[in-house]
Amino acid sequence: MNGALHLVLKHCWFDKIVSCEKTSEYRECSEYWNKRLTNKHYDTVVFHKGYTNIIAAYKIISIDITTAKNDLNLPKCWEIKLENKDVKNKH
Repeated sequence: MNGALHLVLKHCWFDKIVSCEKTSEYRECSEYWNKRLTNKHYDTVVFHKGYTNIIAAYKIISIDITTAKNDLNLPKCWEIKLENKDVKNKH
């Protein structure tokens, strides 16, 4: 286990995840994200609302490359699927 995956999000995307409107987070298939996500195991993702002290943590269902429609509008990207319920939420 590699512990928690920490991601900083823009306020609008953070709010959509917390409201359960958005159940997956996407990252580009770039050299940076490929190194960070390939052959790694994260149980939890901790989202940071910008660079504030507001966080929300969720259990990860899976991390896979997808070609499905995504909010990055890329033909292929990483999809981090989230459980609907957060494991901790600090405001």
